[in-house]
Amino acid sequence: MKRAVRWLRNGFVGFVALFLVAALVVYIVSERAAGQRYDDRGVPVVVPRDSASIHEGQRLATIHGCRGCHGPQLAGRVFLDNPLLARIVSPNLTVAAREYTDVELERIIRRGIRPDGRSVVLMPSGMFSVLDDADVGKIIAYVRSVPPTAGNRREVRVGPLGRLGFALGKFQPVAVGARRAVSLSRSYPTGREPVARGAYLARTACTECHGLDLRGGDRAPDLRIAAGYSRNEFTHLMRTGKALGNRDLEMMSGVARRRFSQFTDAEIAMLHDYLLARAAVPDTSRPEN
Repeated sequence: MKRAVRWLRNGFVGFVALFLVAALVVYIVSERAAGQRYDDRGVPVVVPRDSASIHEGQRLATIHGCRGCHGPQLAGRVFLDNPLLARIVSPNLTVAAREYTDVELERIIRRGIRPDGRSVVLMPSGMFSVLDDADVGKIIAYVRSVPPTAGNRREVRVGPLGRLGFALGKFQPVAVGARRAVSLSRSYPTGREPVARGAYLARTACTECHGLDLRGGDRAPDLRIAAGYSRNEFTHLMRTGKALGNRDLEMMSGVARRRFSQFTDAEIAMLHDYLLARAAVPDTSRPEN
């Protein structure tokens, strides 16, 4: 009996020691990921001051989700509050933006890197990494035009599951994802043709949910699904969030109403044309059934 008790006691002590060592390793690895410094440089962009550009910047900020993550007045909001995963509060941009230069803001937006060289958290800089200079400049102009107001301060507290995700490579710093996104963007058509413009819109507005290759994932479909929509049906989806059969979709309906309804008719047409052209090309990366 004593031997059994001793065996159980030793086993319990060993388990606790192993758990503590594993927890320490997870903490060290996650802290190293959070504290890593990146040397990607910011790029000067022209930030206009005229009212038309500022108004366009507000439209672009809406389409690209800035007013969703930071609130309609850009005063910040509690983005995630899960004790096991993380507590993340997006900052009040009406105050925070005034602490940075235009180059520093460009670096945050397109590279996901703060002035101190560390990565931002959760911001979809991978999607923004190929925003052109003119669009970035107008977005910055809009953010700077909003009068300072009371709001939330940036807060990031990573919980145990969040730290474990970093340690196992399930999560990666935004700055790393932004670098990868730039290289993957080379598969998109470029130029001044309408289809290339549609590709730009898809790359900078849709990849947050549908992935950098637009193939979707657990909650978002491959955007080849757009081939099943006529132009009028696709426009209706973008404007109202209503899918075929006048259905509401779990994610897309709300995103369309809040963000994509701000697309112009011409932009919707170019986006649809690109998605149709993409759907017409066989996807050789997937095994055939």
